[in-house]
Amino acid sequence: MASSVTHQVVDVVIKFGGSAITDKDSLETLRPDNLLLSAHCIRQCKDAGLSCIVVHGAGSFGHHQAREYQINSGLVGTNTKEERDKKMWGFCVTRQSVTKLNQLVVNSLIEAGVPAISCSPGGSWSTEKRQPTNWPNSVVAQHLRLGLVPVFHGDCSQDSVLGCCILSGDTIIKTLCSYFDVRRVIFFTDVAGIYDMPPDRPGAQLLKTIQVNQDGSIKDLISTSQSRNDVTGGILLKLTTAIDIVVQSKGKTVVHVCAVDSTDAAKICLGAEESGNHNFTTVSLDGF
Repeated sequence: MASSVTHQVVDVVIKFGGSAITDKDSLETLRPDNLLLSAHCIRQCKDAGLSCIVVHGAGSFGHHQAREYQINSGLVGTNTKEERDKKMWGFCVTRQSVTKLNQLVVNSLIEAGVPAISCSPGGSWSTEKRQPTNWPNSVVAQHLRLGLVPVFHGDCSQDSVLGCCILSGDTIIKTLCSYFDVRRVIFFTDVAGIYDMPPDRPGAQLLKTIQVNQDGSIKDLISTSQSRNDVTGGILLKLTTAIDIVVQSKGKTVVHVCAVDSTDAAKICLGAEESGNHNFTTVSLDGF
C-alpha cells in the first residue's frame, strides 16, 4: 500500500473538473453534454492505444454537503458526542453524494465504450493532514496493465491527525504523478484555461503558456477567485498542482488546462502538437 516510484508509463491523466461536468451552484445538477464530451475524449484515447486515468471533481455533488458540515476542518472543535456524530453524519452524506456522481461518470464512460472501473478513494486511501500516506497503487497498476481506465474522484477521507478531511481530486492527481511515469495531465474546465485574472473580469487574458522555474516559481502574475461552494481550493489549487507536477517530474510531465467543449480538448488528449492559434494553457518546466 505504501507509495513508491514505478516506471510504469501512463500516457494521460485527465481531470473532469467539477465545474465542467456539474453546475456547482445547483445541488447535484449534472451538465450531461459536457460529461458526454469528456467521455468521448477518453474513448478516442483508448482507440489510439493510450493508457488513461480519469479523476473527476465533485462539483455540486458533495461540495454543498462538505461545506455545510465543514468536513475539511476535521474533528477540530467537536467537543461532544453530539458534535462528533453530526460531523460523521456529514462525512457520510458527502460521500453518498460524490459516489453518486462517480457512478454517473463511470456509466457515461462505459456507454461511450470505455472500459472504466470506479476507484473510490474514501475506502482505500489514508491521509495525514490532508496528504495521502497510503493508497492501493499496485491495484491501480494492475488495472492499467489490463487495459482498464481507473476513475477516481474527490472524496472524504479518514485522516490520522484531523479525524476526517476532504481528499481533493487535484491532490489525487499529484499523488498518481509521483508514482507513475505520467506523460500528460489535462484539466477539463468550463473556461479556456488559466487567465491572468478571473475570466469574467474585463480585460482578462488567457495565458497560453506558463513556464515554471526549477524552484516552482513562475513569471506570470495571476489573480485568482474561488467559488463560494468550492471547498478544495479552486483554480489556485489547480495551478499549484500543475506547478508541483512539472517540477517533481523534472519536466517529463506536461500539464494542459482547456475547456471541455473546445475543439482542442481531444487533440491535446491524443498528444497533438500545439499550433500558434490554440486556445488553452500549457504549464511546463522552463527549458523543456
